Amino acid sequence: MNIIPNLPNSEYHSKKDYISSSFVKAVAKHSIQRATQKFDATPALIFGDAMHTYFEDRQKFHQRFVVFKDAEIIAEILEKRPDIMAPTMTKEYKSYKKDFESSLKDDQVSISEHDMERIQIMYSSAINNIGLKQVYDEHDHNDVWDEYSFLSDEPDMFGLLYRVRPDRLLVRDEEPVAILDWKSCKDASIKAFRSDFFRYRYDLQAAFYCDVLGVPVDQFYFVAIEKEFPYNTAVYSLSEDTQFNAMQELNIIKDRISKWKQNPTTETSGLENANEITYL
Repeated sequence: MNIIPNLPNSEYHSKKDYISSSFVKAVAKHSIQRATQKFDATPALIFGDAMHTYFEDRQKFHQRFVVFKDAEIIAEILEKRPDIMAPTMTKEYKSYKKDFESSLKDDQVSISEHDMERIQIMYSSAINNIGLKQVYDEHDHNDVWDEYSFLSDEPDMFGLLYRVRPDRLLVRDEEPVAILDWKSCKDASIKAFRSDFFRYRYDLQAAFYCDVLGVPVDQFYFVAIEKEFPYNTAVYSLSEDTQFNAMQELNIIKDRISKWKQNPTTETSGLENANEITYL
């Protein structure tokens, strides 16, 4: 396994021959065809990227993200047009923002004052969470690795190479003992996060990361942090049944990807049930 502490994002994502967690989840949710599609960055993805970077590397955060101080602009728009529900969607706001972004460097991204404030509150909520402190206390570790990239050095039994970049690893003598994954969400309660967990296939993400890194699946922890008031944080892991089912499905998906790699056709890349009649 190749371990790279500071691999640039562009270089990490350029390694298309390596299967990632996002690819596996996309295959599970739809098809290999969908997994190979490129998606443009959305405001939600930019916010998530900013949040993760702030949590893991404050210096890198301030290099990449620049706060667009828009409070006065929003107040001015609302004073003129108090009936406006979303001042950030007005032409006036967008014009100010476009002028600001034109002054940024190519590798810099703007975030609003409100988003900056939210990220800071979320960070405070996370680090003060009792459940997260328990994770640190229960695992014997002498180091913490943030955003380390791991690349397979040889194909596995399916003929596949893998890449993972965990948000945070608790490490003992350079061996990962636990994995932490930051998840921003609207609602960190059990019922709501359970819905997100299976909808976005976080179970497969955990199984994939643990499989690649050789970490027991029950040592994977999702730290769910609300991005809206009251900004609660809750920590989740996987039950034995969920672990077993996720690992079984992971192997099935690996087999599907392997067959597609060997024979990239519409039949191997489409929906799993595309080549048969399915009765509902």
